[in-house]
Amino acid sequence: MEFQLNFLSTTADQRVRQHLKRFSFFVYILIFAVTLFILFRTHQSQTYMATVFEELNEDIESKITRVEPRMLFLERKIGVRNKLRSQAQLFLQPRTRPSVWRKTLIDITKALPPDLVITKIFSRAATTKKKTKSGPTLTIEGFTYIEGGNRDILSVDNFRSNLLFSLPISTNFSDIKVENNRIYKEEDRLKLVFSLGLYE
Repeated sequence: MEFQLNFLSTTADQRVRQHLKRFSFFVYILIFAVTLFILFRTHQSQTYMATVFEELNEDIESKITRVEPRMLFLERKIGVRNKLRSQAQLFLQPRTRPSVWRKTLIDITKALPPDLVITKIFSRAATTKKKTKSGPTLTIEGFTYIEGGNRDILSVDNFRSNLLFSLPISTNFSDIKVENNRIYKEEDRLKLVFSLGLYE
């Protein structure tokens, strides 16, 4: 009887071991299958992303290829324009041509109030680009006597205002300042001496 019980116990143990082996094998197969599925999906995702990036790069390259000739054409045009602009002052000479100086002097004469007298008009010497420009480009000096009917001490300011709205002065000069405006007595008469500075 004891021998029969031991035999049954051994058979049950073998069945449990086989069942555990089968279950373990099934679990291993399942883990292996899941791992393969994850690797496959990861590979698919990377392949898709690589394809998308490649298509985007090809699209960008094609756009650059289409635009590049136009950009080179524009760069050449801009280079020619900048070269011509740098030489415009030399060829056009908008401030040194005789006709411009003639028009400037005519405008100064038209803007001059009747009581003011101009004694000197001069321009400063041209400076190189490396040197900083100081002082007015053009200076107008003059005077008037404050006596009798001429009691307008604002005549210099009126002269400056007239110049600010005249051509070509307003085009060639950006600002006009009163550099000197003083009154002193000369032989029992009050004399107003002034100077205007025209700045580019």
